[in-house]
Formats: sequence, C-alpha cells, structure tokens
Amino acid sequence: MPLDEEKAWVLWPEYFDSARTRAEGRKVSRSLAIDQPTLDMVALAVKKLGLEHKVESDKAYPGNWYAHGGRVLVEKKMKKALLLVKVAELMKRSQRS
Repeated sequence: MPLDEEKAWVLWPEYFDSARTRAEGRKVSRSLAIDQPTLDMVALAVKKLGLEHKVESDKAYPGNWYAHGGRVLVEKKMKKALLLVKVAELMKRSQRS
C-alpha cells in the first residue's frame, strides 16, 4: 500500500532539532534532540525500526517554508509520540558513535 499524507505519520527533521524551541516546531525533549538533524538521519532511524516509510526531499516544513529540508512519511504502526521518541533515541545514539 503506497504511503501518503493521509495514511502515514509525517516526520520533519525540525522535530528533532535542539536549536529549535517547542514553539518553533521541536517535538521531542531537549535531552533527545540533536544538532542539525538531516532528512537522511530521520530516514535511517525509521529504517532501523523496520517501518515502511517514504522520503520526500522536495517538501518544506511549514514553519521553515523557504528551506526544502524534506520529510519522511511513516506507516502508522504506533502512536506518533512513541515513534518520535524512538526515532530521536536512535538518532542520538548514532550521533554519539
């Protein structure tokens, strides 16, 4: 089944950016956020979780519309809050190593 915005969670790299405030779009706690997350980092973390996903590199985060950083569509296998934490933990772990 192809993923689209209606049937999948949308993950933007901005959700995991430690330089952003919650008001600017960060969705995870500062302790889980990382410096300058990229679309590839988000996609790799989702892949490690074994979830079906689709990378859309031509999309722009609405709060940062002038920069086309892209987004990842992820199948809805778990609650979005849990998905965000798991992706953030994997990204944080991979950034340390």
